[in-house]
Amino acid sequence: MNTKATADAQNILWDLADLYQSLEDPKIESDLKTITEKTAKFVQTYKGKISTLSSEELKKAYQDIETLLTPLYAISQYAGLRFAIETDNSEIKAFNAKIDEFSSKISNEILFFDLELGQVDQKIIQPHLDSKVLKNYHYSLIRSVETAKYNLSEKEEQLSNLKDLTGKDALQKLYEELTSSFEFKFKIDGKVQTLNGSQLRNLRLHPDKDVRRKAMRLFYSRYEENQLVISTLYNQILKSVAIERDLRGYTSPIQVKNISNDLDESTVELLHTVTTDSNRLVHDYYSLKKKLLNLPDMTLADIYAPLPKADSSYTYTQAKKIVLESFAAFDQEIHDMAKLMFDQNRIHAPVLPKKRGGAFCSGSTPEVKPYVLLNFMAKPRDVSTMAHELGHAIHDMLSAQKQTLTNFHPILPLAETASVFAEMLVTDQLLKTETSKAAKIALLTDKLEDIFATSHRQNMFSRFEMVTHKEISGRLLDANELCDLYTKELKLMFGKSIKYPKEYQWEWSTIPHIFESPFYVHSYNFGNLLVMALYQQYLEEGKSFIPKYKALLSMGSAARPIEITQIVGADINDERFWQKSIMYIESLLNQLKDLTK
Repeated sequence: MNTKATADAQNILWDLADLYQSLEDPKIESDLKTITEKTAKFVQTYKGKISTLSSEELKKAYQDIETLLTPLYAISQYAGLRFAIETDNSEIKAFNAKIDEFSSKISNEILFFDLELGQVDQKIIQPHLDSKVLKNYHYSLIRSVETAKYNLSEKEEQLSNLKDLTGKDALQKLYEELTSSFEFKFKIDGKVQTLNGSQLRNLRLHPDKDVRRKAMRLFYSRYEENQLVISTLYNQILKSVAIERDLRGYTSPIQVKNISNDLDESTVELLHTVTTDSNRLVHDYYSLKKKLLNLPDMTLADIYAPLPKADSSYTYTQAKKIVLESFAAFDQEIHDMAKLMFDQNRIHAPVLPKKRGGAFCSGSTPEVKPYVLLNFMAKPRDVSTMAHELGHAIHDMLSAQKQTLTNFHPILPLAETASVFAEMLVTDQLLKTETSKAAKIALLTDKLEDIFATSHRQNMFSRFEMVTHKEISGRLLDANELCDLYTKELKLMFGKSIKYPKEYQWEWSTIPHIFESPFYVHSYNFGNLLVMALYQQYLEEGKSFIPKYKALLSMGSAARPIEITQIVGADINDERFWQKSIMYIESLLNQLKDLTK
């Protein structure tokens, strides 16, 4: 890591005062008490009476839930943000456990609301759906009715929530704590350094192939050493998901997420098929990159290697300037929202020993603007990552302008729309302003690698999940079997364009999402391919596209994904729509080929 280039990121720390001042803030206990009181009143007022409520009374019930959940979400967000940067802090761990238990208790007490809604006769529901009074809650009400057949009894639902505290949720937390604790002694430039996982993986961007390959061997060796624990955790998570799936009556593992996302299974299958069929572009690209790097053999450890003449670093200040200028060229309101994130200290940027890896944007309620976590290491991809997470923040802020808590969080299939679009704005701006041929080549390689990482790589993870969740139905999967299944998917994605170091068979064990949120990963692919098609539409329509785009983002989760995408004229059930994105990827690859002839 270039310490000079990252120096100005060291003091970029978030200010969580919009949430709470500290773990000892008396407002936390006060809010917990208020939540408890409001929950008790809610139960007393509405339990057993949902079918008798008028539309006006049902609207009041929704508003009462939002009122009691708003501070609970804020407390949970505060706990999560504190833990993200101090994963080894026992006091913060204890606080998180306390809030998790409290949240589970509140969820159990109010879950009757959704269960009773699902049981209401259609003759009673229809007048509510026809009522303008309940317009804000129409989609939520429809979903309660449509998903009712997958509900358990109230007691069973309560038991499931409580069981998860020491079951699936505990296993997921153990995975995060275990992997966040890994430290690595690695020699760079003659000096042995102690690195965390993010720092070590960042050495994939090192210009020396020996450093890249040694770093990744060391990284995966730690996961191999812990294979007993990690493979057991994964198996038990798979089993937990399978048991719940069977109890609720879902017909396939991925159907749980598809129903939650309100997507037809055929739409998701189409997405997998279109992406897998376009793996040929991945093969072509890495065959070309091998020549650009002048490597006799190219391995998985080299796929993110910098090109020889590429400018390999950006300071945090430079990255901020690039991102804000790119947003301003698109839309002033988008720019102003992103600038606010910097001005109000809502970003945490430095790499720290016990800080969780990667990056994320955290939004809890419409009343509190989001926060962004980065691990800024001064690489070109860190500029894209900054834009990506700020795109999420902008999505939240636009949603907050129009939606209440019930509809605030973007529906998962569209959750990556603003983030990927923001990345494309940055890439487009840089390609327009860059005059150096070498720099343009570097930009195109970075963009193609980001696309493949967000689409084809996530598609590979999703395929691996489908296989493993299917296999767990009859038996447990040992670590070697999981490695073999994963290696098969690796070879399908990359073909003969690279070589496969043996240690990469353990890569599956390093992917947090497949442990923490099964079948979440295909939302990245969905969002990535969706946005590439939308971006082409923007280039064709110009400024007239922007109001429609912002209207899409402001919808949050107030309608079905297919209805929200129709705002900009997209048909997500039409293969031709998805093929527009594949054609765009191919056009970038062709530009690169032309520049490198």
